Amino acid sequence: MHRVHFFACAAAALGVLWLGTESGLASGGKDRIAAEAAAGNAVREGLRFLEKDAARWKAERQCATCHHGTLTLWAFNEAKRAHYAVPPEALAEMEQGTRERFLGSLDKPRDPRPGWNMINTPALYLAVMAQSQPALPSPTVEERRRIAGHATRHLEEDGSVLTPATMSPPRPIDGPPPVFESREILTLLGALALRPQKPLAAEEPAAVHEARKKVGTWLALTAPGDDTQAQVLRLLLAARERKPGSVLRAATEGLLARRNPDGGWGQLRRLPSDAYATGQVLYGLSLAGVDHCRPEIGQAVAFLVGNQRADGSWPMTSRAHPGATPYTNPVPITYFGSCWAVMGLARSAPARPAN
Repeated sequence: MHRVHFFACAAAALGVLWLGTESGLASGGKDRIAAEAAAGNAVREGLRFLEKDAARWKAERQCATCHHGTLTLWAFNEAKRAHYAVPPEALAEMEQGTRERFLGSLDKPRDPRPGWNMINTPALYLAVMAQSQPALPSPTVEERRRIAGHATRHLEEDGSVLTPATMSPPRPIDGPPPVFESREILTLLGALALRPQKPLAAEEPAAVHEARKKVGTWLALTAPGDDTQAQVLRLLLAARERKPGSVLRAATEGLLARRNPDGGWGQLRRLPSDAYATGQVLYGLSLAGVDHCRPEIGQAVAFLVGNQRADGSWPMTSRAHPGATPYTNPVPITYFGSCWAVMGLARSAPARPAN
């Protein structure tokens, strides 16, 4: 979409919603500029929170994690792509720390011991990030090839990705949702990580090609989960595989039909809207080519803008699998949710490029 057209339609949708009347469109410039500024400020405040909280986490824990690490790098790169200012030092440090922490052990064989066959989830995130922005220097072409090989070695015979945290049904002692929602979620991430990228296609090992076929068969035979994340990842995979427009439209409309009255999405149908699900939906819809002029996009952006906290984060509530107690520490899920909110907003409300 042409950038000028994008700002006109997105800001108009936001103006109508926030003013509560159609006068937002009629009054034109001033209201549209205010709506655009509000969305941009939300991204900038979110970035400040992510940078500050990631630095605090690293100082206290002396490590990078899936949330305070991989997702930070992903959010920073999405914001930079959308013309938001990202501190180059913070981006470089996060890139280096993530590479050292999560990509160093990719070439190890799969551990055959029960409970030790965990797939490297952060590496899958990095692969999906790289497919969304193929020109990124990190992960490198070689690292993307290694991630695909890692994913290939961690497939079950039926083509699914099975880890202790993704047993079906999940056990109470396993990792919490939404990150470890189900076996389907990890398998969808594996499928996305296995998608060919132009720099790799000519040198793709036969094992990776066969792994992609196995994953596709498993997903085709598995009924989609009724969680929002599964719907987003299936839409994203369909877009990556260049499925017919009718398939993408059906997936898009199904996802839009899950919206709550406040304009956002919940992780499950029965749950209230939150930043994790809403940001993830906006991200997926954008990459699937959904027109930003749709009023649902503006309403979802407005939900995120209106629910951001003073420190730049978004409120989140921990969940657990049935029979387990939710984590009492809200920091990881708050950070996850805030990363997805920033990514969804950056995709849906990019900044004006500098002249």
